[in-house]
Amino acid sequence: MRFLSAALAAFLLFAAQHSVAQAKSWTVVEDESRIGFSGTHAGAAFSGEFKKWTAEIALDPEALDQARAVVSVDLTSAETGNATYDKSLPTADWFNTGANATAVYRTEDIRKAENGNGYVAEGTLELRNVKVPVTLRFDLEINGDTATMTGQSTIARLDFGIGKTSDVKGAWVSLDIPLDIKVVAKRTQ
Repeated sequence: MRFLSAALAAFLLFAAQHSVAQAKSWTVVEDESRIGFSGTHAGAAFSGEFKKWTAEIALDPEALDQARAVVSVDLTSAETGNATYDKSLPTADWFNTGANATAVYRTEDIRKAENGNGYVAEGTLELRNVKVPVTLRFDLEINGDTATMTGQSTIARLDFGIGKTSDVKGAWVSLDIPLDIKVVAKRTQ
């Protein structure tokens, strides 16, 4: 429930907005990619993923100033494998999918990390009609026309009003929701 909201935000991690002239465009390989989330509920760990999402990606490590990503996540597709959680997630206190069933992450800046071989994407996640800055740290491996991105972020669910009515103090569901993202994509340009 609350944890799914955070995961949702995480999910919004790796995608692109427009095909930029010099940045390479990529198409996501859906069956090899995932946006996962996790947390705790009543002290027990849980995890889940968003089964439906799309991404537009324009990224070339040699032209990061032109890199862009936009990820749209269908909040109704969140699955944890727990029927109680899955039934609660769409409700008004959690994802509120009746009012807005999509979360969108848009990058504003993608750069090399200061240390190591990774990258950092700074962007905005819009969820439940609230926009919050979200940083995504990721590794990227490009082999020919295939790119594999793995990244992590954490979402503070209360920033989006998720679970604010039923669990504002995090007594039941963790306040911070880790996101785990893997995107495999094929070059389209």
